[in-house]
Amino acid sequence: MKRDSQAFVNQLLVYTIVMFCFSGSIGLGTVWMRHQISLSANQSKALDARLIEVERQVNEARAAVERAQDPSLLKLLNDQWRLGLVPPDPRQTATIDGDPVLRLASKHNRGLFADSPISTVSFQTTLRR
Repeated sequence: MKRDSQAFVNQLLVYTIVMFCFSGSIGLGTVWMRHQISLSANQSKALDARLIEVERQVNEARAAVERAQDPSLLKLLNDQWRLGLVPPDPRQTATIDGDPVLRLASKHNRGLFADSPISTVSFQTTLRR
């Protein structure tokens, strides 16, 4: 009888140790996941701050380009630098409809995907001994 109660106590001790290890590993995993979440949140905040800074720089550059393209400023610079530039005659301008990028890409790749068969070239060679 004493042996049975001692075996029960040993089993209870083993199960208690296993339960402590199991709950400890769950606690450790929870702490690790919270740390990873914190790192991800910090990275997200840093990326958001960088995105806002880049958008600000883009807006500043866009405003500078728009100021530089102001017709009154262009006329003033033309007069100051004595360039002698004049506006184009309406007959010299042409309006092209459609996307300019697609138009230039199709113009550049016009011969690349031709429907005509590939021409063959034949030539003769001589061997020297």
